[in-house]
Parts: sequence; structure tokens; C-alpha cells
Amino acid sequence: MFAARKDSLLRTLDDMGSHQQGNHGWSLFHESLGRVARTDPTPGLDRLLTALWSQRPDISDAHAITLLGIAVRQLAEQEGGPDEVFRGELPIESRSAVLERALDENAGEVTRLMENHSNSYTGARRFLLPQLVVGAFAHARRIERVRLLDLGTSIGLLLRQLNNRPVYERFADDLRWRPKAPPYREIPLDFLRGVDRPPLPTLDWVRTCHGPSDYYERRFEEVLWSLGQSRAAADPLIEELDILDLLSLSRFLVAHEINVVTCNFVLYQYSEEIRERIVETVRNSLAAPGMLLSMEPSHELTQMGCTVRAYPAGSEEVLHIADVSDAHFMGEVTLHEGLEALTGAGWRGEP
Repeated sequence: MFAARKDSLLRTLDDMGSHQQGNHGWSLFHESLGRVARTDPTPGLDRLLTALWSQRPDISDAHAITLLGIAVRQLAEQEGGPDEVFRGELPIESRSAVLERALDENAGEVTRLMENHSNSYTGARRFLLPQLVVGAFAHARRIERVRLLDLGTSIGLLLRQLNNRPVYERFADDLRWRPKAPPYREIPLDFLRGVDRPPLPTLDWVRTCHGPSDYYERRFEEVLWSLGQSRAAADPLIEELDILDLLSLSRFLVAHEINVVTCNFVLYQYSEEIRERIVETVRNSLAAPGMLLSMEPSHELTQMGCTVRAYPAGSEEVLHIADVSDAHFMGEVTLHEGLEALTGAGWRGEP
């Protein structure tokens, strides 16, 4: 069983290693990890994978790989840590040897980080599409009070950015829409809350989730700028709630009469069966008219882009809303017929 699961993880790792964006910070790690994983024996790596899969049996391969990289980077940030793993000027033989030694010597610490955290990467631009789609949905369905819950909210950046016109205008022009963007509309927010699994992510953890490169440093600077732009607003309320606790999730949705749920780059962290159960729980617990709006990476992080789907409340429909060429939301958004089904003809720009 372990061997089959490790083989699956290695296939995903190979696919991630050929990602079109190349080295934005993690490819050096993926390259070194692949070399270490194919060494025989690999006691440190095998020990931590055994522990991880025991504690988190439903974790996806892509999430396990990203979490391992983040945990190693956390070690590398410490004095005397294995920072050579991320230094591109070193040959792969040197980087792999450092990584193998780090995993052998720090298997317990790496395992602890992976068991107790998720990939909390927070993109400053990802709110752009929920802003327009939720606004269009509320307008078309004549919803006067949007009661919104953001699943896997990390530090709650999306909660701060919604209806923040200056932040929207800073990033909106970097997206190209086909055929055209829905009009910007204020969302009639009546309730705004975020949940994430405990322990809640910190800003330092979010920074570690950004790859060690100039590219990711610029993305993190966008996060800091966005936080600065929303300082005058009240801090959004973020609560500890593990969405794998389906009963607690359902009770929360019902108790707070939630009619819109956003879920951005969260479901990919779990097996397909668990994703389906989360979606079913959410849409069967939403107030009507309501929806779950989900953005997930295309091809399990092995290729660029993400897919956006909507799940209407009390329905079995799955609406394909859009495809985005770059998951960091600096590319092209291609809208699909699901948006029209969700919001009516007005999405093309008509009042």
C-alpha cells in the first residue's frame, strides 16, 4: 500500500516538475525531491510520508508535495537551516544531498508541520472573479442580503478585499476577459465570515507558502499592500473549523443562514471522494437562492491555470463558470455558459 501511494506521489511530482511556469521558486525543490525519493533507501522521507498518510489519509498528492516543500522552506529560514536546497547556482547533486540529510535529521519536525498545517498560499488577485460573479449572482437573483462564508480563508484576505474598489482597480486591468468581464457591482454583504482548520494560519506562515524567488516576493508584496489598503476596515471574523468535520460545517451554514460560500484552492488538497462530500454538504446546507463558488487548480497543480465552478443550493447542477489561464490571476479568463445559467443574460454587460 505504501509503495503504491509513493509511486502515485512520484508521478505527480514528475508532472509538477514540468510545469509551464518553470522556476518560480519551487522547481528546484521538486527536482531535488525527485532525486531523493528515487534513492534507495530513503528512511527520512519514507518515515515522514508514513506518518503523514496515517494522520491525513485523504490528503492529495499535490498537497502533500506542496506541504513538504513549505515545511522544508520553514526549516531553511532558520539559522543553520538547509537553505542550499533552494539555491539554483548549486548542482542538483549538492541540493539533493542537503535535502536528504535534512529529511533524515528533521523528519519529526517536518512531519509535525505537515500534519498541523495546510498550504495557505494567499493570492492578492484571486478575489477579482468572486467579486464580479457574486455581485452578478446577487443582482440577477435580487438577493438583498448576501451572507458569505469563505472556506479555507487563510488570513482572510478575500474577506477584506470584497467591495474594496481601490484594491479591485489595482489588479483588474491585468486580467483579460473573453468575451468580456461582468460589470463591477457592490455585493450587498450582510454577513462575512471565514473559517480554516486549526491552528489558524499566520502571516509568517503565508509568507513561507510563497516560493523562494523574486516572482513570489512580488506576489507577497501584493498581499501586504492589500492588507494595508483595508486597515481602516474592521477585522473580518475568522473562526477555527475543519471543513472535514462535515456535521459542524453543515450546522455552521444553517445557523448563520449562509447563502454564498467561496472556496478558493482548498478542495484540491483532498481526495476526490472527500471533495464531493464537502460540496454536497455545503450546497444542501445553504439558504436559497444560494451557491458554492469554487476555484481549483487545473490538473492538480501540474499545469497552469484554474477552473471555476458554481454549485447552486439544493441542486445537483455543476455549472462551469470560467477557466483562468494563470492561477495567480494575471492572464486570461474565458467565461462559459455556466455563468449565464447562474446569473442570466445580464452577465454580458447589459444592465
